[in-house]
Parts: sequence; C-alpha cells; structure tokens
Amino acid sequence: MRLLPLLLLALAAVSGCSTDEDDSFDYRPTCGSPIQIVDALVEIETDTYGLLDLRVDDRCLSVRIQATGCSSTQFRMDLLTRGEVKESLPTQTSARLIFDDGVPAGNVTCEALVEADFAFDLEPYLHDGVLPTQFTLIGLDTTLLIE
Repeated sequence: MRLLPLLLLALAAVSGCSTDEDDSFDYRPTCGSPIQIVDALVEIETDTYGLLDLRVDDRCLSVRIQATGCSSTQFRMDLLTRGEVKESLPTQTSARLIFDDGVPAGNVTCEALVEADFAFDLEPYLHDGVLPTQFTLIGLDTTLLIE
C-alpha cells in the first residue's frame, strides 16, 4: 500500500503532457478553405449570386453573398487562382469565386433570397514576398489592396 502513491506519481510522470515546443511546426490557424491554384479560370461555370460584403483580414478573405434557394446548407463556394503574380509595385494578383447553389442545372429551387458567409485562406499564395498586392476578383470588378 505504501508503494501506491509512488506508483501513481511514476505513472503521472510517464503519461503527462510534454511542454516542449516543436519549433519546426509553424502554426497558422486557417480562416476557411484554402485558395486553390488551377490551370484555367474562365471556363469554370458559376451559379448566380450577389456579393453583399467582402473584406480581407490577415490574408483571410471573408465573403458574404446572397442567392436564391430554400436554405444555404447546400451552398458551396471556392476561390480559384492561376497562381500568377504580376511584377509591379504593388504586385497584381487575381482570383475568381465559383459558387454552386447545390441545385442541379434545370431543377427548380425556392425563390427566397438566402445569405451565406464563406472564408478563404489566401496563404501561402499571398506570402510576404508578393505583398503588398492588388488582389482582383475576376467577374466582380472588385480589387482589394492586401498588405
């Protein structure tokens, strides 16, 4: 019975959490889906939506849209880029938002206007080496200065 406290102490020492920090892992909490680099942007179809709000905070693009539907649960949005950075001061980059309302083509959906929020992580595409940049969203006539 006297050995029980020592045994419990030894067990706690062996199974305890390590406080050593691993410097090789650079933690960056993601803000949402990562931006995707693709070969072509124009050929990809997008469903109709209206842009309500757009902002960038620390390389995190937040988008609020409005579209017709019964609810936003089936809505999906991707942010695509060709990965090009035009050399200028500031640099020039571009991407395109691709929206899918979740309704197959030709099918009827509710006519209610529904809002949805999406977030996209612009890193590592917009790393320190290309900033500041004029970031253009193709098809929306919107350009943001990202520093």
